[in-house]
Amino acid sequence: MREDEGQMELADKIRLISERKIWSQNHLAKEMRDLASPKERAQLPGLDSMARRIRAHQRGEPVGPVYAELYRRLFARHADLFTPTTVSMSEDHVDPLVLAWTVGRLNQRVDRRTLLQLAAVTAAGTSALEPAERLLRALTGQKRPDDETVEHLEGRTRGLHRLEEHWPARKLYPALLTHISEIGSLLETTRSDDLRHRLAVTAGESAVLAAWFAWELGDRQHAERQARLAGVAAKQTDDVATAACMSGYQTYMTGGNHSAAVTLATNALQRLGDADPATRAWLLGRKAEESALLGDHQTALEAIREAEDVYATADINARPWTCFVDPTRFASMTLSVYSRIAQEDRAMGASRQVAASVGPSTEIKKLCVVQADMALAHYRLGDVTEAVRYARSSLEATTAMAAPLGWDRLDQVVGELADSRVPAAGQFRTEYAATRPKTAPPSLL
Repeated sequence: MREDEGQMELADKIRLISERKIWSQNHLAKEMRDLASPKERAQLPGLDSMARRIRAHQRGEPVGPVYAELYRRLFARHADLFTPTTVSMSEDHVDPLVLAWTVGRLNQRVDRRTLLQLAAVTAAGTSALEPAERLLRALTGQKRPDDETVEHLEGRTRGLHRLEEHWPARKLYPALLTHISEIGSLLETTRSDDLRHRLAVTAGESAVLAAWFAWELGDRQHAERQARLAGVAAKQTDDVATAACMSGYQTYMTGGNHSAAVTLATNALQRLGDADPATRAWLLGRKAEESALLGDHQTALEAIREAEDVYATADINARPWTCFVDPTRFASMTLSVYSRIAQEDRAMGASRQVAASVGPSTEIKKLCVVQADMALAHYRLGDVTEAVRYARSSLEATTAMAAPLGWDRLDQVVGELADSRVPAAGQFRTEYAATRPKTAPPSLL
């Protein structure tokens, strides 16, 4: 089946809508079924059979009139996904540092649709190049670094933290290392105490992200090196929030040692005090998650309740790294804790909040964790079908982003699904075993 001349083939459209929406083929089948009239629905098989037909259509097998009409309605409803900007924009043609500066200037959440638009503009050429030229002159000694030059690097740092939720580490890590190198070069030549302080803070904020990327890529040596850089920068600038952030990232890098993760979070909270509420709320959430995994329900409950109180007044745009702890991500943290410690009413409330906020514009890396948390919660609440649906969504996002944190959460999902005799649970376990990477990221203990 081919659309009018100049439009995409059916297989390409199915692939694009699945990627942009982070839909499994079962979920795509459900969306098509929902668009069917009662008469059409009576002609359709079950969702699993529909998903198999969709896969067959992607391979080029003929499409009957009912499916052709449902595809037409589905693509019309989501026509914005097939605009020239979305289809033609290639990440390979975008300078990550220019895009990061553009995103960082906004200092607010950038959803996937907005990011595509910004990337298309950046690829075509933008005034963002002017500050980059100022930076180049400062680095080559043609001009002393000034406030605008440093502000450019601060904006880049914020943007790189935000791009982290959209692009895999392998795409951003080289650009981030270039960014850190440029900060270092300016630190060597800048005499102003104020500018040096700002550059050092920016170096620390960048180093924590570099440590995270190196860990995701399995490079223990460089992860440890960047973690040390973050620690030195934090000490030199008396920036307890950056040091606490590095500890927060390290709670994920323990190789499954939940006791060590709790200790890291507890010590970081003690050092941080009330310096940065958003970072404090995240660390409390991490302490709660790891305590729940240890079976320490009392500590988990106390930590997550305090986290909720702190988060209520926190500014998640205060520091570059806290941008990821938006209401959706924070609700998923509460969901993972409450469902594990059998606080059913609170888990249901958190589940509803997550479900209401997750959509096509949700950042891909966020979906890796959020959908896995939803899968765990639904399984614990007795709904295996929904658990598998969310697990499949998490699996697709995790595979796309090569995100170790997603694999870690899905390991937990598969571990709990092992007790289920529902066929869909067994099918997912088989699919997961065939997909999951055999290597794990290094432990930094």
